[in-house]
Amino acid sequence: MERECWWGRPGEKRGRAVKFTALGLMLLFFMSIFTAGCSKKEEAEEPTYEIAVQVQEVKKGDVKKVVVYPGTLRGIEETTVYPKLSAMVGGLKVMAVNVKAGDRVTRGQPLVQLDSSSLQYQIQGYEAQIEGLQARKAGTEVRVADLEKNLERTRFLFDQGAVSQADLDKMETEYQAARAGLQELDASLNGLQASLENARYDLANCSVPAPIGGTVGLVQVNEGDTISAQTEVAVIADNSRVEVEVNVSESEVNYLKQGQKVKVYVEAVAEAPFTGQITSVAQTAHQTLKTYPVKCELDNQKGLLKSGMFAEVHLNTVSRSGAVTVPRDAVVLKGARQVVYTVDDESVAHERDVQIGIEGEKLAEVIKGVEVGEKIVVKGHTLIDDEDKVKIVTGGKGQ
Repeated sequence: MERECWWGRPGEKRGRAVKFTALGLMLLFFMSIFTAGCSKKEEAEEPTYEIAVQVQEVKKGDVKKVVVYPGTLRGIEETTVYPKLSAMVGGLKVMAVNVKAGDRVTRGQPLVQLDSSSLQYQIQGYEAQIEGLQARKAGTEVRVADLEKNLERTRFLFDQGAVSQADLDKMETEYQAARAGLQELDASLNGLQASLENARYDLANCSVPAPIGGTVGLVQVNEGDTISAQTEVAVIADNSRVEVEVNVSESEVNYLKQGQKVKVYVEAVAEAPFTGQITSVAQTAHQTLKTYPVKCELDNQKGLLKSGMFAEVHLNTVSRSGAVTVPRDAVVLKGARQVVYTVDDESVAHERDVQIGIEGEKLAEVIKGVEVGEKIVVKGHTLIDDEDKVKIVTGGKGQ
């Protein structure tokens, strides 16, 4: 007797399983078609992003090579002030400092006052010693004169046989000793006179004046310091005009000449450059550096430029007219390659290798890689890659 299960008879079990399997496969088939359709729809609806850029046509123009050299500003007339003291004085105490950095001074204006009391005592002592020695010298001169007369008389008597050789020798010895004493007195007097003159010189220079008119750049002494002739007291500069000296390579120096205009950037003062001119071009290389010193002068009536400030001098050297040019900032470095991005009529960017020649401050000469009239990206070029879709804008959105 056949057993009947709740899902049917045993003979019907296989047929129903086949039906369920077929229905499942059909369901999976329709689901896969539906899913694929949705994916294609989503792909079709995905938006295309365009990068905003600014472009400029490649043009012909004049380009000048600019080389940059570092330097330090200094006043045209700048001096370090030392006290005018003799080498004999060991050192004098600073009693007063009359100026500070930034003060305007005139030539001859007292900067520092030194203590003169020790010099006054020295002068009094030297004068007293000299007076005493002069009195001794006068007495010695009288004695030498008397001994000289006695020596002449003794020699006469010796020739007559009236005195012995011993008497003559004794008189000769006394005379020579007196003369030696007189010479020693003269030497002592000369030494004291020199010391007295030095002390008087030092006394007259206890007030240290400004050797030039200008601005005090630095004060290097304080009240209470002991200073000598080798001590730097202050630095004074006439900063109405300043100069900067740069060391130019042999490959560039022949493009420079006296009177040529230059741009000088002083970052500590302003972003915009100052205009100067070349005042001298060395005709002989520096013995050690093997470079040529070039001096540039700048007007500084406003006093913005300070001695010691760092400066960058931009020098125009070789130039070319009618060159194919692009903005210098449009050139992108990719390793050892230099590239620009051109834009076609479909607004698609293309990476283009270029060979750059002369580089100016704003323009660069293109020897090979682009043609006049082509559009290149000048802003936004750091945001794009080859074959990117771009949107050309007139300003503000590109970078």
